[in-house]
Amino acid sequence: GFAFVAQRMGMDHVGPFMFNGVRFLLGALVLVPVLMRNRQQPPAVRSGAKSGPSGFMVGGIAGVVLFLGASLQQMGLVYTTAGNAGFITGLYVVIVPILGLALGARTNAGTWLGALLAALGLYFLSVTEALTIAYGDLLVLVGAFFWAIHVLIVDRFSNRMEASRLAVFQYLACAGLSLVVGLAIETTSLADLWAAALPILYGGALSVGVAY
Repeated sequence: GFAFVAQRMGMDHVGPFMFNGVRFLLGALVLVPVLMRNRQQPPAVRSGAKSGPSGFMVGGIAGVVLFLGASLQQMGLVYTTAGNAGFITGLYVVIVPILGLALGARTNAGTWLGALLAALGLYFLSVTEALTIAYGDLLVLVGAFFWAIHVLIVDRFSNRMEASRLAVFQYLACAGLSLVVGLAIETTSLADLWAAALPILYGGALSVGVAY
């Protein structure tokens, strides 16, 4: 949750794509020692897990979805508050089981009650008198669906490969896409990156590297 404040502060100096690019690259680098240590140990997988696609492939797919969710969230923070973004992103908690219904998963009454309360909270937080949702909040809301899809991807494949390997691959994919877009459409100097160093360090090392 603290990361939303850092993400907003960082964009006082750099654009959303460059911020995410450096942030996720740093997050991947933080996990390299964990990845190297785990390569020397047998992968811990769930009982009865089946072999699946390579970590590179799954990491790439998860990274693309992560890029979409993180980009929409970061762009939304340009137009909304950290508090709004945090609440709306958190709606993925109820979006996940609802999307899971399409995959044949079951849910319960508590999920639907949670969805109703979340929708009510979103209404009071984001819907204007003209019954339109604020632009920044809409971006974050669309992003929440990609966060939910990302959770489903990780849930499906995390039992088939070592977790740190999947994490590093998806962070690198997200970082690469973000940096390409950032270099194409944003203007960033080394001085800008230095000015945003503290928010980037927090967002990369702790939010991505540790929390994600």
